[in-house]
Amino acid sequence: MRLHKAFLVSKDEEMSESELQEAFAEIMKIDIPDQEFRVLFSKINLKRDGYTTWDEFITYLLSEFQRTDTTVQRQTLELPLTGEIQLQKTHHRSAVCRIAFCPEVRPDRTWDFLQGCYLTASRDGVINYWTLDLEYERSVQSTNPYLKVCSTIITDMIVLPDIQIVCTSSSERDLRFYDTVAKKFDLRVMISSLENAVVCMSYYFNPDVRENSHIILGDMGGTVKVMSFSSLEKGPFKHIPRHNLIHLRYEAVANGELQGMKVTEFKNIHADWVRQVEYYGKLRAFVSCGICSDRSVFLSDATGTRMQYVFNVAKGVTCFHFSEEGHILVTGGPDCIVRVWNPFVPHKPNCIFQGHHATICALITHNSGSRIYSLAKDKCIKVWDVVAQVCIQTFNGLPNELGEHTSMSVVYNSIRKKLIIASMKIVVLTCEHVINEEISDGYTHAKPVSCVLYNMLFRVIVTAGLDSCFIVWNPWLGRRLYLRRNAHYKVVYGERVPVEITAASFDTSQHLLLTGARDGTIKMWNFAAGSCIRNMSIETQCEITSIVWLSNRILCTGWNRHITEFADTETGVHKKNWETRHTDDVLCTAAKYPQTLATASYNGELILWRLETGQPYRRYSVNNPTGRYAISYRKEAKQKVDTSINRGLKINLTDLGLQINSNRINKPGASIPNSVDEVEVSMHQESALSITRVVGVYAMIFLNARPTAPDVGSLLLSLENGMIQVWTHHPAAGFLASFSAVHVLGDYVMSLATDPKNEYLMTGHTAGYIKVWLLSNYALPDPPKLCMPLLRLKFPFLWKDRIDGRAKRAVRGQPVPILLCSVRAHCKTINTLQYIPEVKLIISGSSDHTVRLWTLNGRYISTLGTFKPWSTILPNTPVEEYFNSYRLPPDIKGTGSSTTMKVKPTKLKR
Repeated sequence: MRLHKAFLVSKDEEMSESELQEAFAEIMKIDIPDQEFRVLFSKINLKRDGYTTWDEFITYLLSEFQRTDTTVQRQTLELPLTGEIQLQKTHHRSAVCRIAFCPEVRPDRTWDFLQGCYLTASRDGVINYWTLDLEYERSVQSTNPYLKVCSTIITDMIVLPDIQIVCTSSSERDLRFYDTVAKKFDLRVMISSLENAVVCMSYYFNPDVRENSHIILGDMGGTVKVMSFSSLEKGPFKHIPRHNLIHLRYEAVANGELQGMKVTEFKNIHADWVRQVEYYGKLRAFVSCGICSDRSVFLSDATGTRMQYVFNVAKGVTCFHFSEEGHILVTGGPDCIVRVWNPFVPHKPNCIFQGHHATICALITHNSGSRIYSLAKDKCIKVWDVVAQVCIQTFNGLPNELGEHTSMSVVYNSIRKKLIIASMKIVVLTCEHVINEEISDGYTHAKPVSCVLYNMLFRVIVTAGLDSCFIVWNPWLGRRLYLRRNAHYKVVYGERVPVEITAASFDTSQHLLLTGARDGTIKMWNFAAGSCIRNMSIETQCEITSIVWLSNRILCTGWNRHITEFADTETGVHKKNWETRHTDDVLCTAAKYPQTLATASYNGELILWRLETGQPYRRYSVNNPTGRYAISYRKEAKQKVDTSINRGLKINLTDLGLQINSNRINKPGASIPNSVDEVEVSMHQESALSITRVVGVYAMIFLNARPTAPDVGSLLLSLENGMIQVWTHHPAAGFLASFSAVHVLGDYVMSLATDPKNEYLMTGHTAGYIKVWLLSNYALPDPPKLCMPLLRLKFPFLWKDRIDGRAKRAVRGQPVPILLCSVRAHCKTINTLQYIPEVKLIISGSSDHTVRLWTLNGRYISTLGTFKPWSTILPNTPVEEYFNSYRLPPDIKGTGSSTTMKVKPTKLKR
């Protein structure tokens, strides 16, 4: 309140940075260092005008509280149901009425979902056995030995795994217990003449063999029966010689004539059929439900003397599930509402989830009851977050082959995270992405990573991927600060479809973030608050390949072959297109402010532009780097054919690995052909020997610390043939040198990074390698002398080996630049690299969905988003000074070369 009053009495009710810092110290007794407070004030001051209001201050506090909320931290990268569906036949002639899991019970009476088999039963009495991978094994038959006229009708099936018994119930009002030892299926006990047909059953056995096991029966009359027995030596189902079949009427069993079996009846609990029954060991009670407004759910102990709870729902309940870890009861019914209850407070549910449009027929809880899967009769699955009380996902991808009017039976494998639905077909859904800890440290994104940026102001990392997400990370603690899902999307039939993020950039003040997508849209974000400020677009369905944000200007390139400029002003965003000088898609750009912008295309064109005027002043081809190409300062002639036709010709040439010989266009005044007619003529005129392959440019970087001079290499280009070319952007010069950066056939550099002083060059390769090169003595007129012993102490790669690896053998005849490190960092392409100079840290983003942190000498630190403990990184100390642990990513251990495995701790000396 005192701080609020201080805002009110200040001029225009706003404070500057120094005034707010003084108010913090005087009113709240909080002393913050100047540098930290400067960062804090930049987060509060969203308008970036140097003054903040009380509303901005409160907005910042609310966003920070929301950022630290557990519901935000638990946001998932990918939806629980990924849409990968496995559909297969049931080997039944009719619909499956029950699918059950039969585990292998260990001697200590424990079990899990990793050992056992599945059983499916149909109405005609056929029971099929399936492996854990749902491969069909065999079929058996449940029949009534006394029924001669018509066939049996099975209503339900349960498995008694500890005594190897399978029980079926039928419309003939009987129970049949089959002995399944040694893959037999012999009828041992038959209980007939029940008052009503049993329609649902459940079985529970205790790990303690001294405790009784329970069979719960629910019938058509709304009655629940509890059959309790001791499972020692199979209890009442023990095989007796000369008595292959024990046939008893239910009245005799209720009177105790079946040795060891005790029956307790709960008469007419429900006014309708019992829809589901279950027994839960932690409650020491059973639960039943029915479609009736009175006693919709009934909870009671097995004897009915200790506790009873009644839950009333207006339209009744068709299914329920009790989470023994979370201690919550979830119910669903014909009113299409999912209710979450405290099992001992039946008067009012804890929360209600609405959204289904058909009767709910199955419920499953996951992760200690914090997540609920609900299946409705219209084959719609919804995923609910209980803590946040929101619907995470609506899945309508179940195939129609399941059947239109048939019931569905569900079983959930909690270890493999598989949801198995059986009806006319069997459908297997993966509910959660299971990470194999033996081959992975975890994943950063759900799809390939396209961009990694480091914000020097807030000292955070921002990653963006093809899953249309961007994430803000604290690299020092390995903590996710903010996740924005569906950052770019398009609406298709009323549903949001995410669009891949392909490019990203910060503004010069490091306050705002720009993201570009595959459909040509650009969004401006206040990434600290997670809000979108502006929407822009260069062209419909035109992939954005690069974004450069200069002072009050945004330059974007993509598949439209020209540069699109947005003037970022207070009144709005003004758009204009630069002249089209490229003849193919622009793949990468690099800027050296305030002089030059360089753009390179798929067919190897390199154009240098003046940032001040937006005019090109040099045009080259990397296929013939010493050649000169004239630039015509006039409007480009309109092409005679449609762009799509030209595009098709380019693709055909690329598929053939052919291109017109660049020597043809290296004549004075000649230009690269722009029309199909020119290409066709040249293809007929030139001989086959003069046709060469297209070499594209995939990465480019300016060495900003170097001066602009004709003999100083200031621009590096990565080519598709594995070479890196060195150019100068001085108007009086061009190509200077080149070197090979690969040691694997077919590999090339996909990403480049360097330190602020341009001492090192980091290259990320399509084969997953990270290489570090020494630039301090390369492409300079007077290179400084090197101290090789000092370099060997820093980089173990330079130590002598008895047998050189492939990376060393590849650079034997290449004295400069010196290769300092080569390590296999990822199993797939490295799309982006960043370098944090304060801590000498390399960040790599790859198509294998991970962003990993490395020391400069190639030692692995960790993966962003890992489930393993994070090694704290000091923000102002080089990592190599204290990071002594040596390990490799699990997926690299089996594929890493001897060079990768050689990266040792720096304290070891020869």
